[in-house]
Amino acid sequence: MFGKQVGSNIDSETLEEQKCQLNYEFNSSGKYFAFKEQLKHAVVKIVREKYLRTTSFESQEELQTFISELYVFLVDQMHVALNEAMPDDVQSTVSAVHTSSEQLRLFAFEAEVNENFEMAAVYYKERLVREPQNLDHWLDYGAFCLLTEDNIKAQECFRKALSLNESHIQSLLLCGVLAVLMENYEQAEIFFEDATCLEPTNVVAWTLLGLYYEIQNNDIRMEMAFHEAVKQLQARAVQTQVTKEKSTDNVECAEEGGNIESSLGPWGTINDSSSAAVKAVGAGAGAALSILDEFLEESSKLPSESGELILSTQFQDSSIDPKQSNLFFKEIPEKKETPKFQDSSAILQPAPYSGVSQTPATIFMETIRFLMKVNAVQYVHRVLAHELLCPQGGPSCEYYLVLAQTHLLKKDFTKAEECLQHAVRLDYLNPNVWGMKGHLYFLRGDHAEAKACYERTISFVLDASEMHFIFLRLGLIYLEEKEYEKAKKTYLQACKRSPSCLTWLGVGIACYRLEELMEAEDALSEANVLNNYNAEVWAYLALVCLKAGRQLEAEQAYKYTLKLKLKDEALLAEIHTVQEMVGFGNPSF
Repeated sequence: MFGKQVGSNIDSETLEEQKCQLNYEFNSSGKYFAFKEQLKHAVVKIVREKYLRTTSFESQEELQTFISELYVFLVDQMHVALNEAMPDDVQSTVSAVHTSSEQLRLFAFEAEVNENFEMAAVYYKERLVREPQNLDHWLDYGAFCLLTEDNIKAQECFRKALSLNESHIQSLLLCGVLAVLMENYEQAEIFFEDATCLEPTNVVAWTLLGLYYEIQNNDIRMEMAFHEAVKQLQARAVQTQVTKEKSTDNVECAEEGGNIESSLGPWGTINDSSSAAVKAVGAGAGAALSILDEFLEESSKLPSESGELILSTQFQDSSIDPKQSNLFFKEIPEKKETPKFQDSSAILQPAPYSGVSQTPATIFMETIRFLMKVNAVQYVHRVLAHELLCPQGGPSCEYYLVLAQTHLLKKDFTKAEECLQHAVRLDYLNPNVWGMKGHLYFLRGDHAEAKACYERTISFVLDASEMHFIFLRLGLIYLEEKEYEKAKKTYLQACKRSPSCLTWLGVGIACYRLEELMEAEDALSEANVLNNYNAEVWAYLALVCLKAGRQLEAEQAYKYTLKLKLKDEALLAEIHTVQEMVGFGNPSF
């Protein structure tokens, strides 16, 4: 009716006049009554299905009360519909809090450790829905599918990632890995050779190509590929050493001739105002180039030498029959029923340790790191055999860590302990060794020894490859031993580094046991925001509300606890005891 005037800045008088004209048009044209007839069917359906009303009212007062309730409900629904139909620029004033992609990755990872693969898949899929063009999200989901031995879906994910970037080396390598696992050897050769052509300096690509030729019994090409991988590794080591020497020389020049860095721009460019000072030193341009070279060199090393390797949890589900290749697959043990968190078989992936005593990496150890990162554990034993026979390799600390992890996956705790003893003798100050020893004792049920190892791990200046689950498991041990202050401190450290539902739940439990109800409620509320499907969070919220005397909230929390099927019978019995003590909280009373 009013065309472009709608939505523009108009005064209240004009707006009121338009409203009157609109009402007149509705009533005089009969459109208002037509709308009413259309709405009748929907309202009748609501009355019958929501309010379960199918009979006539006994009195006028009862009718009036019901109409008032129905009117309030319909107006609320109208506001919901109007808010959804509002323009985006109007809705932008309301800020919505969303978990970040990294948080979702952490939550998915925790679900993997709990062997709750359904929840982990939900988190991975949510990341894909949010950013379907993000290549890393497809790779992460593909690695998860490898973990659950869903090779077909993993192949789809890796090929989707490759379609987003046909020159992405990691995607090419993973497509080749899946092709070998599914015995499509011709495709595997194409993927591996494409990777070496696109990035001839990639050590992992040449090594995987050599392993492929070994499967095909092509010894000549295998030796050629391994030789090229060693050549590229040595060239990179020489370049790194030269870069370090250049940077050392530049520091010495800076100390002698003044602060050269002040003459450089934020990206290593020379400022015009300070060019004279650089010329006086005589090494300014060389310093700028060496800084840039070092930056590029370190950047090129990130994909293969990053110290922040993702925590690798290799579970095998007994309900899945692995399609084994007679060349790559080793015997995979069947898993028992899904245990609780404290019985999880998740093991930390040892990252490259930066201690002084670490031996230089070989082409096979770099390949092992890559394979463990993407959960392609079927290759690891073959590569470990090469690492053991390699003149530059041998039984190093990292070798024993990886070997111990493979034994832990098979629940062979004796052999895992032997490997870790060798690792301790080779590098006593490696935090990854003590962290894995803690996991060994934890999985074996010896929580006293696990506690000692975890405490030693967190006492090191350098962190282990992944501290998140070390803090979680240590906090759990403190809770079991009723050391609630230590548990609270440990969980808070985990919250500071990587907050999640489990970390805040630990803080909430510790605070509740310390009778710090307000802090417990705050922590549990944070946990509930991050994951409102955790039955244990609702259980402790029910306990807090019972102690605080809040009946309605206690009953609601208890209902959600039962709805989500809390498995901790002792905690459920504790809730019932408190409910009987306070006299409310259970709707069945």
